[in-house]
Amino acid sequence: MKKIEQKIDEAFKNTFLLPREKAVTQFLVDVFNSKYTFREDDKRIEVISLYYNASSPLSSLIVLPNYEYYSPDKTVQIAELHLKEHSLEDYSPIDVQELCKKVLNENNIDYSSYLDQNNHLDYAHYWENQFGLETDFLMNCWRNAKEQTQSRMLGFLESSDGESGMFDLDNNFVIPFDVELDEYLRSHGFIIEKAN
Repeated sequence: MKKIEQKIDEAFKNTFLLPREKAVTQFLVDVFNSKYTFREDDKRIEVISLYYNASSPLSSLIVLPNYEYYSPDKTVQIAELHLKEHSLEDYSPIDVQELCKKVLNENNIDYSSYLDQNNHLDYAHYWENQFGLETDFLMNCWRNAKEQTQSRMLGFLESSDGESGMFDLDNNFVIPFDVELDEYLRSHGFIIEKAN
């Protein structure tokens, strides 16, 4: 089953992630190049939050100043990317299911025992990599955008529902729920002045 997982990973990347790479990377380049005016004052933003939609991580992305450091009261703009605006349709669980069926069919694997009464495939029994691939993809776009711009901005990936924790985009590290962001950054040698 490991080989099938790898084949589904590849198909998922090629079908859903790679077509979105240019748009997501350019969006982050625009953020780093100050295309968006986040605050009503001229305070330089050093720490941002990149939010994804918990139910559909690549349907839309939102960037805003990290509110642990920058007061939401002074925020005048958030950066939003809706991939539909780039002719990239959202993909649904049904689309992912169909992709899995295609790979299984191409490899002559009987998946009938994973079908429910509505003939829907429950791929959680053999493939659970979707979320990891999506977050790795976002982190890769982040790194590419930083290389292009030489930005020193720090960023943290968070879900819209807050359930998945906070990922350090530069270090690919999940910050434990019981650790404050300021404490985490200080432990890595970053002292960021909090703004009103």
